[in-house]
Amino acid sequence: MPDTPQKINWQKAALTLQQGLEGEVIDSSVLEHLRQADHVLVACSGGADSVFLLCLLVARAQEIGIQLHVAHYNHRWRSEASDADASFVESLADSFNLPFLSDTRSEKEAAFTETAARMLRLDFLRKAAHLKHCDYIIFGHQLDDIIETQLQRMARGCASDGLAAPRPVALFDEQPTHLRPLLHLRAGDIRRALQASKIPWREDRSNGDISIARNALRQQIIPDLCDALGRDPVVGAARSRRLLEEDAAALDLLARQYLPAAYAHAPTLDRARLNSMPTALVRRALAEWLSGHDLLSSLGAPAMDLLIESLRSKREQNRMSAGTHYILIDVDTLSFEHQDASDQFVELQAAVLGIGETLFLSTGAFIDAEALELTDTLRQQILRGDIDPLREAIITHPEEDSLAVRAWQPGDRFHPLGAPGGKKLKDCFIDHRIPQAERKTLPIVINASQVVIWIPGFPPAESCKISPSTKRALRLTYQTRKPL
Repeated sequence: MPDTPQKINWQKAALTLQQGLEGEVIDSSVLEHLRQADHVLVACSGGADSVFLLCLLVARAQEIGIQLHVAHYNHRWRSEASDADASFVESLADSFNLPFLSDTRSEKEAAFTETAARMLRLDFLRKAAHLKHCDYIIFGHQLDDIIETQLQRMARGCASDGLAAPRPVALFDEQPTHLRPLLHLRAGDIRRALQASKIPWREDRSNGDISIARNALRQQIIPDLCDALGRDPVVGAARSRRLLEEDAAALDLLARQYLPAAYAHAPTLDRARLNSMPTALVRRALAEWLSGHDLLSSLGAPAMDLLIESLRSKREQNRMSAGTHYILIDVDTLSFEHQDASDQFVELQAAVLGIGETLFLSTGAFIDAEALELTDTLRQQILRGDIDPLREAIITHPEEDSLAVRAWQPGDRFHPLGAPGGKKLKDCFIDHRIPQAERKTLPIVINASQVVIWIPGFPPAESCKISPSTKRALRLTYQTRKPL
């Protein structure tokens, strides 16, 4: 289907689409929320799924009794094509006579990963929803998205809550509820319905790039899995998602019952009480407690594992960094305290960066660690030295699942790429004229062998350099902007 706007009667096309569908297309739990809503925000990228969703909601808006608002975020990843996507969605909203909200990633934003991109988009959508008094944000995710999300999360390691996503209805404290009405529809059925109604959409050309993990899963891994099993794993994954959501809801109910202080966001938690509970309940209670004190975003999955391990250990006292706070463990309690922020520069606190995770630092910056398969084009860019060391480094993929991140310590040594040998990191700072106070704010990324592999502003370590034969790599991206 052409991906450029055509002069069509959009209102008529939306009604034609709705009339051509059999039965109730909108998920029943989503429909229940929509019937209670006044204003809702529709996230529209211009792709087939979100265009289908918007047309469906336009056709049903009067019957359901909702006012629609259309929102689009331009990541600027594909230059003119991304701008064309934004123009397409704006013209679509205008054709439906709907309010349109948009934002564009600033050119000052350095290169970043898909994780950071999702954060920027979600931050925009939530701000737009608050601006227009929308209690709901609606997304066009469909059934095929489920197995792709599950496989990516399984590779990182996650609990039932993570594998139960994306959910039809996702609730958040003090944020709009997320609705996904189309999780029971296949991507192919959605496109066929659009084609039958002669409705165009924008096709992202990068969807054919199998160096992007989700594309490789969609085009290679999942079809191969289907052939190997002799059955469609997409349908099975969708059923597993529903069952996992049921399990997660039951665990959450038990955790609320047995660890109510965590859900009340008490300033301290009873250590003995936590240790008397199954780990599954403790993990979700801690996540709720940390979230209630705005600390959860500062801890990745490895750090949460370390926190639970510290709670269970015989060690009477421990302290962990969590953004601008410390989490304190003593004989009887678990608590937290704010770090001293009186200095001009906030000293960076030690933390753990999981592969595939985003780590929020005590300085307000964050680091992403994204595993990737190198394309020939990207490999050539790296070998030519086209990667900006101030913001990112692409290195050989480490054997470990996590890396340590901490501030500079006297005696640290570093052997940057291309240098004849290593030298004291202090001398590297002096050579780069980095002020002494600022040195304590820079994250030092260290592997399991205690080798410094990268500091933002410097090339990566010689021991981690990409060679012409390297296939698997790790992209480390550093952002000094405040966490969303």
